[in-house]
Parts: sequence; structure tokens; C-alpha cells
Amino acid sequence: MTVTEKVAYIKGLVDGLDLDAKKDEVKVIKAIIELLDDMAMSVSDLEEGLDVVSDQVDEIDEDLGNVEQDFYGDDCDCGCCDDD
Repeated sequence: MTVTEKVAYIKGLVDGLDLDAKKDEVKVIKAIIELLDDMAMSVSDLEEGLDVVSDQVDEIDEDLGNVEQDFYGDDCDCGCCDDD
């Protein structure tokens, strides 16, 4: 279950309680849920951005490996091409 799904679940639980919206406590609970919802969306956006950056880093690593292969060839004994 993702963070946004968990927040939606909590929001549903609160809505199901049929609380009096005029009470201060209920206003605070709803404000906290709104904040959680905003934070969950931010986390989701960050995770998507991280996935994009991770893919780009993988591509750069692969390209660098190709450049090293072209530059050093198969008889590289400098230690930079070891798989360790």
C-alpha cells in the first residue's frame, strides 16, 4: 500500500465516523489529514523523480562503460575495469 493509499484510507475512516464538522477537534483532524495528503503527494512526486534520475544514472554508467571499453580495450590492466 502506497503512502497516498494509506492517507486515502485514513480519510475514509474519518469520513465514516460522521463527526460534527463544527467541532474544533474535527477541524484539527481534517487539517492534519489535508497535510498528510499534501505530504503524500510530495513523497510520490519525489519517488517519481528519483526513478527518472536513477534511470539516467544507469544510462550514464552504461555509456561510461562503453567509453572505457573503447579507450582501454580488452587488455586493460589499470584496475579501473575490474568488476570487483
